[in-house]
Amino acid sequence: MLEFFLNALRADPEIAVFLAIASGVFIGRLHIGSFHLGSVAGALLMGLLIGQIGLEVPAGLKSIFFVLFIYAVGFKSGPEFFGSLNRGTLKLVVLSVVLCATALGAILLMNAIYGFDAGFTAGLGAGALTDTAIMGTATSALNQLPIDSAAKATLNSHMAIAYAITYLFGTIGLIVFVGSIAPRLLGVDLKASARELELELGIEKDEDAITVSYTRIVVRAHQVAAVGQASGQSIAELEKLHDALSIERVVRGGKIIERDESFVLMEGDIVGVYALREAVGTLSHWIGPEIDHPQSLSFPTREADIVLTSKEFAGKTLHEARAQLKNTQRLGCFLNTITRQGYELPLLPNTVLRRGDVIRVTGRTASVEALAQRLGRIRKQGYKSDIAMHTLGMVLGALLGLLSTHIGMIPVELGIGGGVLVVALAIGWYNSRHPEIGALPPAAQWAFSEFGLTAFGAVIGLLAGPAAFEAMKEQGLSLLISGAVVTILPPLVALYFGRYILRLHPMVLFGGLAGAQTEAASMNKIIEQSGSNTPVIGFTVCYAVSNVLLAVCGPIIIFVVAG
Repeated sequence: MLEFFLNALRADPEIAVFLAIASGVFIGRLHIGSFHLGSVAGALLMGLLIGQIGLEVPAGLKSIFFVLFIYAVGFKSGPEFFGSLNRGTLKLVVLSVVLCATALGAILLMNAIYGFDAGFTAGLGAGALTDTAIMGTATSALNQLPIDSAAKATLNSHMAIAYAITYLFGTIGLIVFVGSIAPRLLGVDLKASARELELELGIEKDEDAITVSYTRIVVRAHQVAAVGQASGQSIAELEKLHDALSIERVVRGGKIIERDESFVLMEGDIVGVYALREAVGTLSHWIGPEIDHPQSLSFPTREADIVLTSKEFAGKTLHEARAQLKNTQRLGCFLNTITRQGYELPLLPNTVLRRGDVIRVTGRTASVEALAQRLGRIRKQGYKSDIAMHTLGMVLGALLGLLSTHIGMIPVELGIGGGVLVVALAIGWYNSRHPEIGALPPAAQWAFSEFGLTAFGAVIGLLAGPAAFEAMKEQGLSLLISGAVVTILPPLVALYFGRYILRLHPMVLFGGLAGAQTEAASMNKIIEQSGSNTPVIGFTVCYAVSNVLLAVCGPIIIFVVAG
């Protein structure tokens, strides 16, 4: 039975690929305390183990899987990447550049000290920085080297080993550094610092519901009393006094009257109210007693995700956007969340909106649709992807990556991974403004990215073959030491540069450090310890910029070391 299974793996290596993925994902999900290995590292390790039986896996598979991954990363990051190219985010862009440049310098320094070959060096960078894209673009560059296929196979094997050795410390080390060491080095109390930033962003102000809402929205029916503030006032006048409510329907004498801001309320009217939960307690005082009246609450409502595309509101703070909307018409919508690249932003008055932000609101259907027309568009919950556009984008990106130019006598090219990344950034940015072209729903983005990267790791491990563990014995200790240096030195330099040169607020800085090394787990640790989402402000910009910069590092490493 065992012999049959091993022969099946050798005869049909695609079975081995999927076995490495399945077992690797399972291993990656196992938790030791709060730590888990992750799908990619798990698949690579399982690939290394399965590869010991000797398999001939088509090398082209890893390029196909990597293209799926890098395309999804580029598409997702496109709006934020191009949106970050402005004066308002310049400091965060510089922070990413400094960290990535320091990382590249540290990688090359360790190479100079220990004499690693190009494969070990690229794998060191990818593992220590927990950025598998480095390994993908480096692989493309390796394939262009003027060496025989056996030498290329050896370098690819060394890359996988270096990644496997350095990845574990890279993941844990960065979480510990950003979550514990960095705050101590700066003498920062995370909770106090988060509160300080929230004060700077205006949380102490009494903003209305279109701007700030930490609580969920509720609906209530109240009967207008003679002694309440509502009797004798129009809906517009009452809402002006009480920003945290919106009157959507009035029932007078059994007759339903839909929302009309000029309508004057009278004693005995029954009103259907949208309100923030913290405002509910005073509604009986303002309007009258709460009653059970389904007819007044049966107005059509909707929760929708609005993608911000409007130039009018991009770059404005939540406070400014609220004031601008309020000057024209009260729309009666309540803000639930704002997400950027899938990460939830703090709902504070001075939080700056950017194109591509997803704003989730709740309100009367007509009000939500009217607000969407002002801000951008309602994100459709469809599941279909524009396959033709995206595969064409991959083709164009691959062709772009094959083009080469010369800097002096040195040939320079993006490589297939770099070319696909550039095209995906452009398509993602364009789609955020023209959603009818190039649709790729978030679930499809996740599938492209997660499956592509995990399968890439599995193939890399399988290709490493039986020689992998021999290389591990020879270079294991030096790679561990080098990995620790490459993991810690870049964020250490960026920490002091960001704080004392760029003058970034510590919470924004810590989020930026996590983003600049494309490591969400570090940011989540800061959020957990501080009880605040403010680190997301720094994370998203640095994440988008570093995804590009670190991918570019792969070919540079190969050229410098092997050239």
